[in-house]
Amino acid sequence: MFAYILAATAPFLACIAVDSQAPGRFPAKLPLLTTTRQAHVLSFHEASRAYPVHLRGVVTFYDPYQEGHPALFVADATGGIFVQAERRPILHVRPGSLVEVSGVTDPGGFAPIIVNSVVRVLGGSGPLPKPRPVTIAYLLTGAEDGQSVAIEGLVHSVALEGMHVVLTLATIDGPITATTVKEDGANYSGLIDCKVRVPGEAVPLMDDKRQMIGVRLLFPSFKAITVEEPAADDPFSLPIHPLNRLLEYSPSQTLQHRVHVRGRVTLQWPGKKLCILDGNDGLCVQTEDQASLQNGDLVDLAGFPARENYHATLSNVEIRQAGSRFAVPPKKISADEAFHGDHTGELVEVEGRLIGTTQVMGNSALLLSSGQIVFPAVLAPATANLKSPDPASDPGPAWVDGSTVRVTGVFFGVVDAQQITRQEGISRLESFQILLRSPGEVAVLKTPTWWTARHALLVLGLVAILTLAVLGWVVILRRRVEEQTLVIRCSEEKFVHLAHHDSLTGLFARTVLLEVLESAIETAMLKRTPFALLMIDVDNFKTVNDTLGHAAGDDVLRIVAERIQASVRKTDTVARIGGDEFAALLPGVQGPDEVRRIAAQVLAEVSAPIFIRGCEVPVSVSVGVADYPAGGEDSTSLLHNADIAMYGAKTLGRNRYLLFSSDMVKAAEREFCPHPHHAGA
Repeated sequence: MFAYILAATAPFLACIAVDSQAPGRFPAKLPLLTTTRQAHVLSFHEASRAYPVHLRGVVTFYDPYQEGHPALFVADATGGIFVQAERRPILHVRPGSLVEVSGVTDPGGFAPIIVNSVVRVLGGSGPLPKPRPVTIAYLLTGAEDGQSVAIEGLVHSVALEGMHVVLTLATIDGPITATTVKEDGANYSGLIDCKVRVPGEAVPLMDDKRQMIGVRLLFPSFKAITVEEPAADDPFSLPIHPLNRLLEYSPSQTLQHRVHVRGRVTLQWPGKKLCILDGNDGLCVQTEDQASLQNGDLVDLAGFPARENYHATLSNVEIRQAGSRFAVPPKKISADEAFHGDHTGELVEVEGRLIGTTQVMGNSALLLSSGQIVFPAVLAPATANLKSPDPASDPGPAWVDGSTVRVTGVFFGVVDAQQITRQEGISRLESFQILLRSPGEVAVLKTPTWWTARHALLVLGLVAILTLAVLGWVVILRRRVEEQTLVIRCSEEKFVHLAHHDSLTGLFARTVLLEVLESAIETAMLKRTPFALLMIDVDNFKTVNDTLGHAAGDDVLRIVAERIQASVRKTDTVARIGGDEFAALLPGVQGPDEVRRIAAQVLAEVSAPIFIRGCEVPVSVSVGVADYPAGGEDSTSLLHNADIAMYGAKTLGRNRYLLFSSDMVKAAEREFCPHPHHAGA
């Protein structure tokens, strides 16, 4: 085969050699390329010269519904290549159709492709190239770009997106998506939990620097999939799997099939979270299921064993009711006992003193203290009233700071990530939360007493009588009071800091940014001092999480946060406002030129590569800029318009900044309200 490729490419290589003898001169006539191999092996500069191409081959994949140009892959005896076909007319071809392609070379986004193509269907069919079995690790080298390959894996999910179907496969070296054009009548959902072999074309995912940052598979049809191990007809017919054995050691296990577990509902936040209990073992899963379940309902779950925040869980979960309701009694524990045992997922009852409110995971929470331990009780997402449980249904006392309360909810431990990854490798709790099912799960046991005039006179009389008797205890009592005050102050300062700062990066939280932004607007209105708002989003961050894991993703966010902070002025306010999204408020900027300079400095500072576990991780950001008052006269407008500018920067290729202009609003509306014929995967 190698000798055949050399013979086929020899005339072409000779032409390249002759042309290279005259540097700086564009040849009068470029040689004609007649194989896919000749076009695909060109360098970036050679492909840019638009070599003429005329070849014959078979269609290996065709998708007329892709965004931009339709996806057409053609192969001959030397290999395969992407052909940029016209959107209209739609070609009447299928895998194996014989075609004749004329066009010119182009560098493409990653490897050379054929553009300005004219595709003529010759009729008849030819043999398809035999897909080469590969791993994801090998595909990420880019060596198989545009070639016919085959991947083996376990189907975890099936998503229908417009005219396309996207399968998520779990393989021995990571997940990969496989996309095809949707076929009527095909039972895609029946593939879930099947071990399959999927042939298709290897397609790179690129950044704006022509670097390969991921890979996906485009496969021709449902019939092309080979089911090597079928799934159970009904996952709920599988034996019930104990909750405490989801991720236990198995020497022969490679890919974990879906499992069937059972338990009673201890908490449901519809569309977000579901927790169940089986004996003393609890499990919490993320779910988009909106079905209404009641506490105590017996339910079956079917899903794939997974890990989330160092806890065992299930992904791609299906839920089915399995029996009658039976109230699950809560386990009464102290805050100190919470750290000495595995209570995650259990329904517990804990007492504490209410010291304030905070935000946890985007939800309102009560902040409680017990001894030297401070912990939040997180309210359900729909709960907005932190003043009282529910005056309409529960006329009990209000939640007053200083009250002693008993909360009943699901225990969720937060693992000390540094200890488990860098020290003994065993899970140890850093803190914990109580997830409340409803505000009614907060019982006020004791409200703080307030001094009255009568009490004050009584106390003064007693103090006058007992002063001499207790004088010897004053020093000891004072010392104890100072120690207790210091403990409370340290706890309150710690959680006040957590309420105003992002726990991962140490930057200000979104609430602080909004307060500073409102203050900047008021100052600007009174003193006419200009300011600007930068909206900063990490490019292709999901790929970092998918390829290197969430721990590496957290490292990237911390480093990006440090670089943004270092690239702005000391007077500027930097905040983390979302998963991979940051914002910087620049007060007192001296016109657009200074804003551009700061934005460019942010880009330059962040774009240096990051090394994580010996791997070089490329990183860049897209920056949207909105200045006051041109970019908006209130906080909502400024944030919205900076967001529009940021997404405009992404559309233009990422790793750049863009200043907001009024023209971007209509462009954004067109992007979010596309014509139905332009929808795609």
